[in-house]
Amino acid sequence: MLADHEQDRLVELLVVTAEVIGDQLRPSTAAYMVRDLSCYPLAQLERALEGCRRELKGRLSLAAVLERIDDGHPAPNEAWAVAIQAADERNTVVWTTLAQQAWNTALPLVQAGDKIAARQAFLETYTRLVKDARAARLPASYTPSLGFDLTSRNAALTDAVSKGLLTHDQVSDHLQLTAATPAFNPVALLAGKVEASPGANAKILARLEELARELAA
Repeated sequence: MLADHEQDRLVELLVVTAEVIGDQLRPSTAAYMVRDLSCYPLAQLERALEGCRRELKGRLSLAAVLERIDDGHPAPNEAWAVAIQAADERNTVVWTTLAQQAWNTALPLVQAGDKIAARQAFLETYTRLVKDARAARLPASYTPSLGFDLTSRNAALTDAVSKGLLTHDQVSDHLQLTAATPAFNPVALLAGKVEASPGANAKILARLEELARELAA
């Protein structure tokens, strides 16, 4: 919830934005808009109004501001570009729960070989779901859909964590662990020789040298 001084600042921004795009907004009207917008951080609202000043002509509406608030929901075409990757079961896809729901609508059409109709069904469903979520002030929630290719899975999950879409705790159980490199050459040890691996540290090297002397004795 915005503090009182932030709400005052938002009224000013709304009035100025309306003037920039050729509209007029009375302070009382702006105050009602603030009531509906005050659940968002001021920084997000400032960016949304900046978008309104660049893109709108003639009229500033509450819907126009809400559409430009970055709540994490990808644009429909962006969401489709991610979702269509799920058609290949090798791929790991990190998408929003709404994109996943829309994909379930499109999947039968994809399986039937009609990607054009599948895309249209996805966009229609996704747009409706996002509209409902925004009306309920629900931000995007991301989830992974795991593919069976382990290499691409690691890359996709690691990238999602780096972008803040998922937490490490969400993906740690699904990441393929890198096998530890042995400190010595096990094949040489079977032949009675002690050979250190290239990455062995000084402490391990000293211990292996001691072991080599013991074997020689």
